[in-house]
Amino acid sequence: MRPFARSRRLRCSAAALGAVAILGACSSGETPGAAASAARPSQAAQRKSLPSNVLSPDMVSAVSAGGTGAPAVQVKFELRQRPAVAQPVDIDLAIVPASGALDRVSGKVEAGDGLELVAGGEIPPTERPVEGVPILHSIKVLPKKDGIFTVSAVLGVDAAGESSTQTFSIPVIVGAGLPEQPAKPAAKRSTAR
Repeated sequence: MRPFARSRRLRCSAAALGAVAILGACSSGETPGAAASAARPSQAAQRKSLPSNVLSPDMVSAVSAGGTGAPAVQVKFELRQRPAVAQPVDIDLAIVPASGALDRVSGKVEAGDGLELVAGGEIPPTERPVEGVPILHSIKVLPKKDGIFTVSAVLGVDAAGESSTQTFSIPVIVGAGLPEQPAKPAAKRSTAR
């Protein structure tokens, strides 16, 4: 096999693997036997802290924007239904403190192009959060068109008199995602010198 064809095959395989990873993060099924999704909890109940072992097994980690050192919190999320254009989508968030030395966690949620944030834009402050005990928050977004979009959770974390901000990205694939692009023909090499 020629080196050019081999590298092209590797690039295509890497792109396909990345697409599968993104699609896997957006669960399309309902959580079987999850009583929590059957009843919509009140706003106060949404913010209740629970041990991390009671989180839905369908929750996946949001992507943290790079920074120095270990993040003070981890964010997990779950889409309650498959996103479709003009159909509101509920997204459950779990903010899990990674340290017992945090004084306060608060934040906001922002929807990227193609999505409208309908509810849950503000993450109210939680004082002295317990390490490993998730802080639950729910948001609702309204997709405007098919495609792959991003919701960002921007968290303010106070610890030992210092404040920091951490941003987490949540992919939302609406409809079929991105339309399939036609393959580009390989550039012809010139043999004339």
